[in-house]
Amino acid sequence: MQNRPNPNAPRRMTRQQYEAMMRQRRQNRIAIAIIAAIAVLIVTGVVLILKPKGNPDAVTAMVEATATPVAPQAAEGAGGGSVPDLAAMTDTEPSREGDLSDGGDGEGETATDVEVTPVPELPTAIDHVVSTRRPDGSLRSVRMRAVGDIMFCQTQLVYAKDSGYDFHNQFEMIADQLADADFTMGNMEGTIGKYKKSQYSGYPQFNAPDVALAPLKDYGIDFLTLANNHMLDRWSGGVENTVNNVEKYGFAHVGAYRTKAEKAGTVICEVGGIKFGFMAYTHTTNSMENRGVDKEAVDLVPYISKADFKGDVKKLRDAGAEVIIAWPHWGAEYVREPDSSQKKYAKQLAEAGVDIIIGSHAHEVQPMGFQSVTVDGVEKQVLTMFCMGNFISDHVIQYTDNGLILDFTVNEQPGGRFTVDNVGYIPTYTWKQDGAVKVLPSGRYLENRPTGMDESQRSWATSSS
Repeated sequence: MQNRPNPNAPRRMTRQQYEAMMRQRRQNRIAIAIIAAIAVLIVTGVVLILKPKGNPDAVTAMVEATATPVAPQAAEGAGGGSVPDLAAMTDTEPSREGDLSDGGDGEGETATDVEVTPVPELPTAIDHVVSTRRPDGSLRSVRMRAVGDIMFCQTQLVYAKDSGYDFHNQFEMIADQLADADFTMGNMEGTIGKYKKSQYSGYPQFNAPDVALAPLKDYGIDFLTLANNHMLDRWSGGVENTVNNVEKYGFAHVGAYRTKAEKAGTVICEVGGIKFGFMAYTHTTNSMENRGVDKEAVDLVPYISKADFKGDVKKLRDAGAEVIIAWPHWGAEYVREPDSSQKKYAKQLAEAGVDIIIGSHAHEVQPMGFQSVTVDGVEKQVLTMFCMGNFISDHVIQYTDNGLILDFTVNEQPGGRFTVDNVGYIPTYTWKQDGAVKVLPSGRYLENRPTGMDESQRSWATSSS
């Protein structure tokens, strides 16, 4: 007897339906925000009218953890022109709406110069006196870069399969920007390596072949964070595959572990003589942690809600870390401003002693800057990047085809302290061309688009809304 589908069974939501739902939610949130703002204005007006004169004590202040906006400057080099304030840029970025055949995240931002935007006269960051100088006694300095979400969606996998699973052409146009640093980092969102008899896949359970890592290593990425909402997409076996393959290709990494013992350890990388300690957390693994199918998998990924930031910082300091970088995968998807939970965790991480915070998950570029905290009686400024957007994906939700490469230099100062200097960013764009999804530096093609790109595909350079 032929089995018939159960008419009462829940129907699986398509990606198009999901994105329509997300757009509607965003519209609803905007409407609610407008109503709330009007209400606040009305209440404020009433208070000002009724407020007794000459009462300075009536004013109160609310302090949040939002980072100080990074001040822009004219960038020098290939693209020419100036780079707008990041906060302003989030209001003037291009859109690319359409069907999402695969997806799993979004992104957004940028359209200016290929060269890094220097930040003038910003406060310094990082106070920790564990200094082992170079043999010649000179002060140490390391230039670092970081990219956002590295995703292999279904279309990207199909394109790569057609070329024998060679992913190099997806990254070749950005290769020089990845290599132009002492140490380049990125967020690998999804599992890597064949899982049993399952096919490689994009959304909703990301799993790419291990050869996808080859161009990342060949073109200059040194370090990957693995703590994100897709790390349990292939359960504990997928976590083990991912870590094994990341190590096989020579990446340092943090955020996913094969055993509880590994998870309890520390991750420290020495670059230019400076010992960098790394922490990473995710706010969820898409409820896979609650399904109970693979109980071991839950213990292999660190969750931000369960984290002991101060304990983790102390463990890294005790192990010799001089500069600590935290990678939180946090907040809501498809938004360009950090939410209250991101601000809360950013402040907690900074107060725990973290020196640099590099966030991900929103798939759209969010603000960056410095937040001021006092640690052990010393005031310090902590570089905070709420989200760099997607580095590469095949998403078409508005703002998801743009991202940025964060650029900064860590300098040792006399007395053993460190500063974060020359903070800037390189705007990036993902372009579908010649059977591939390619990531490129936006500013390089502002005036002269690459061969094969028509004007309609260059919306990131011409849009004003």
